[in-house]
Amino acid sequence: MRILMVDDHVMFLQGLKNLLSLLAEGVNIETADSLPFALKLLSSATYDLVLLDWHLPDCPGEDAIQRLRDAGCMGRIVILSGETSTSLIRNTIDAGAAGFIPKRYSAEQMISALAQVLEGQIVLPPECLQQAASAPDPDPRFAGMTGRQMDVYRAAARGLSNKHIARELGIAESTVKSHLSAVYGALGVRNRTEAAYQASRDGTRIA
Repeated sequence: MRILMVDDHVMFLQGLKNLLSLLAEGVNIETADSLPFALKLLSSATYDLVLLDWHLPDCPGEDAIQRLRDAGCMGRIVILSGETSTSLIRNTIDAGAAGFIPKRYSAEQMISALAQVLEGQIVLPPECLQQAASAPDPDPRFAGMTGRQMDVYRAAARGLSNKHIARELGIAESTVKSHLSAVYGALGVRNRTEAAYQASRDGTRIA
């Protein structure tokens, strides 16, 4: 697995890199202290996971996600932030993040969250899930989905747009929309954000 960590706090970056190195052997970890440097790294390498600071001084979080996608990043993007309001966390998922880890977490909490991320799960703070009244109760019915629908679901859960999913799977955007409608109906959710919340609650693996 190749991981890119983007944060302007160098000491935090180093600490996180050390934790990841302990959690998984054979992981290739690179760091960038700015978005331009991250984009430069992306021009010559492919990453399975990007851990991104939501408040980079040179680029707001939503713009950073979009620029990473435009640069060809097809891996999961998980947000790290010291701010943990429910509205902010929902905004990060709406923007295409595949998880959110608060920087205020203790070492034990951070290790647990990173371990779940490495296992391919969507990680969101428990208190955020408890407050997400708009999201329905878990009702996963993956058994009834086709293989292609599962491919589309996993790609959407990673935060990819319909355009990127179509490109990755070699299908039309209209086909992506059709598959997503079927997936959301099977899961009992209305959109990809609610699907992400449900996947986090259920511990669903998306990678």
